[in-house]
Amino acid sequence: MILFTDHARDKLQKEMKKFGITEKMVSQIVNKPEEMLYDALTSRFMAISWNQKLAVIHEIVNHDFGVITVIYSTQLKDIVKTRRRTGRWM
Repeated sequence: MILFTDHARDKLQKEMKKFGITEKMVSQIVNKPEEMLYDALTSRFMAISWNQKLAVIHEIVNHDFGVITVIYSTQLKDIVKTRRRTGRWM
């Protein structure tokens, strides 16, 4: 099951809506990411969709996925590259 925090839902409704990003899309990315990364600082996971320029930050809570937030960026590759270089994302 995929659960959304209030922050994630609010962000989807207010910011991501203008890019056509929906809860369904986010759920699909969490279930079948193009790439999965781990954030060593927060102990959370990043489900990446390069085609949609999305990173879904989530954690596993009682065998469910808890979506924390969604990052949309045309510069997603640069963001990921920088965080990998610093050792934060693996």
